[in-house]
Amino acid sequence: MFLLCSTSLWAQKYDHRNRYVDSLEQVLTVHPPTGKDLLLIYNELAAGYRKSDREKSIDYARKGIPLAKQLGSPSYSAYLNQTMGICYHGASQYDSAHYYYDKALEFIEEMKKIKRYSEEEIDDILSSIYGNIGNLYNIQRKHYEAIEYYTKSLKIFEKHDWKESQAIAYMNIGEMYKIMDNYEQTEANFTKLNAIGQEIGDSLIIMYADKELSTLYLEKDYDKALEHAEAARQYIFSHPEEGENSKAFAFNLLAEIYLSGKNDIIQAENFVKQALQISDSTLITPREKAVSLRLLSSIHLRRGEWRNVEQTALDALTTDDTEPGNTLSLYENLAKAYTKLGDSDKAWEYFDKHNELQASWSNKHYQSAIREMETKYETEKKETKIAALEDEKRLMIWLSIAGGAVLLLALAAFFFLWRWTVQKKRLAESQIKQLEQEKQLIATQAVLDGEVQERIRLARDLHDGLGSMLASVKVNLQNARQEITGESKYYSLTINLLDDSMKELRRIAHHLMPELLMRCGLKTSLETFCQSMPDTQFHYFGEDTRFDSKLETLLYRSAHELIYNAIKHAEATQTNVQLIQESERISLTVQDNGKGFDPSRETDGMGLNNIRQRVAVFNGELSISSEPGQGTEINMEFHLKPDSDDKSSNH
Repeated sequence: MFLLCSTSLWAQKYDHRNRYVDSLEQVLTVHPPTGKDLLLIYNELAAGYRKSDREKSIDYARKGIPLAKQLGSPSYSAYLNQTMGICYHGASQYDSAHYYYDKALEFIEEMKKIKRYSEEEIDDILSSIYGNIGNLYNIQRKHYEAIEYYTKSLKIFEKHDWKESQAIAYMNIGEMYKIMDNYEQTEANFTKLNAIGQEIGDSLIIMYADKELSTLYLEKDYDKALEHAEAARQYIFSHPEEGENSKAFAFNLLAEIYLSGKNDIIQAENFVKQALQISDSTLITPREKAVSLRLLSSIHLRRGEWRNVEQTALDALTTDDTEPGNTLSLYENLAKAYTKLGDSDKAWEYFDKHNELQASWSNKHYQSAIREMETKYETEKKETKIAALEDEKRLMIWLSIAGGAVLLLALAAFFFLWRWTVQKKRLAESQIKQLEQEKQLIATQAVLDGEVQERIRLARDLHDGLGSMLASVKVNLQNARQEITGESKYYSLTINLLDDSMKELRRIAHHLMPELLMRCGLKTSLETFCQSMPDTQFHYFGEDTRFDSKLETLLYRSAHELIYNAIKHAEATQTNVQLIQESERISLTVQDNGKGFDPSRETDGMGLNNIRQRVAVFNGELSISSEPGQGTEINMEFHLKPDSDDKSSNH
């Protein structure tokens, strides 16, 4: 089981452990024991050196493992293999760590066959191994697998009513769901953590749950956020061992709530100043101080104190710029301040920095979400069906073998039974293959759906966020025009630049989520897009037929990606796009006169790889013709029937 300990108590235990380990080594040197006494010493030394000297820990574990096998002690074998796994985990040798954790689980199965081990003794070791495997998956960013093993350990803790260990499990599971942005499960687990803390009267557990719940409720319920933040603050300030950084965190959290949720600038400023007083007199993390400065910058922004906004925001970025959410807010504050101060160059500089960071952060988050969806899907119901078919396949094989003995007596019966068995086996294999294909199709469709949702969000952010900001800049400039005497060419240039920027913004938002594609179909939307691109010609042949909306979206996005690559990367001066639509066939060709490439060596491009995968999902054919210096021609073709239901759903 896991326990929460104070720093001073842990230090005392650690010193005691060091003295104990030293005395055991002296025993080995002066009067080395044999048998189980020696095995006990090896196990204690391996555990004792696990944190202070990893090499010694591994050495003693290696000595103990064969001795445990010789003495027939699966419990010590499990302990020692788990110690090996922990050591290799600490050394970032994850494959080796998995190997030794799996070996430890094998010895747990041996323990279950021996009556001298109680259920509680077995479960104590087993829950520890599950927890360590969960930690290993956690550090590898395999969050679903980590949750799986944390949940396995939690079930054992609940069975034996081990409350402190349940708290650790809820904490770990809650953190995993928090990383995955699953707010419902995050709230559920930290609420359970809070309840356990209340039940056993552990104020440290309660405080940790209050901090996490308060941060979570910042997104949706400021009253609940304030309730938990105040509870966390009371604990922190009544326990000096929590340190100054925790106090600064509590003040910043309260300031965030009063500023964003209560619109109480005075109270928010009061808390921020208290946090900054702590940071001026004590060593706290740069990240926490940067949060304080960002909040102060936002307060100045609310009051229209533009120079103060500039100073505090720049101080915050100098202090720490590693947390994307905090840095995005600082860039936005600076862009707004410089706009009000009339410094358009710096305003644009921080507009650009804001957009670049937001795009990078969104892409990273999006790719992570795709990986999580793919991993999650692999653990769902299809695996159960496949396993059942595998059992049926094995049954057919055994029936064939058993039937062989009978067939020696009756050749005719053998023939018909063998034929039936082979047919069933082939059917089972065919069903397995079909289910695997269904898994791949659904997973890829989930990726496509996730991409559509992400594009909708980005288009909305561009239109509602940056678009509104640009419109505000234009209005401010027009208002300022009244104070300018005479004609100014810079004023006209700036207004024209803003108009062009707003048109470009609308164009980008449109291409992220093209409404024209949904309303008018592939021909019209592609033709309109090609007209907006330089040196790009569109050619169309066939019938203006509507196809499945996902296929039309795939073709539109593919054309967008290929045209963009031709202009930007291949440096093409002429691009031709050809669309052929027939009742049962659709073909898209993008040809350019760019610098070309060798298709047999170009394997790492994310754009082409994504197009290949998605074309395969729709059973399409993709061909690439290119040579260095000779341009590129890419063709994709699909043979299918028009989807009348989809047409109706699109209009």
